[in-house]
Amino acid sequence: MEFIRQIERLQLLNKLVKEQRTGKPEELAKRLGISRAKLYLMLDELRDEGVEIRFSKRSNSFVYENCEGISVIFSMKVLEASEIRSISAGKILNSSSASKFLDGSIFSLRYDRPAKRNAS
Repeated sequence: MEFIRQIERLQLLNKLVKEQRTGKPEELAKRLGISRAKLYLMLDELRDEGVEIRFSKRSNSFVYENCEGISVIFSMKVLEASEIRSISAGKILNSSSASKFLDGSIFSLRYDRPAKRNAS
């Protein structure tokens, strides 16, 4: 299933960014098995979700600016006949927008904010 591969790519991307060992964009794209253009589409979508990510020349890696990482939450459900009526154009009504890089599969993305430090 392609969407599972894409979730695995997102998990690997998250791991490499957290560890600051992505390498240059071309290297990261190759490790993820995607084109450089697709990598930038993924990064743009993460930015659209509020995840600030940039390339650091100093560490030769992409880094998170406003969080410590992301969590991908995915679920599947068999729909009842009555629920099928609430689907319009392949999207469930009153739901978050579908992911561009997961080819329309519905999932949610949560980013982990840094822990607040207590002032001493």
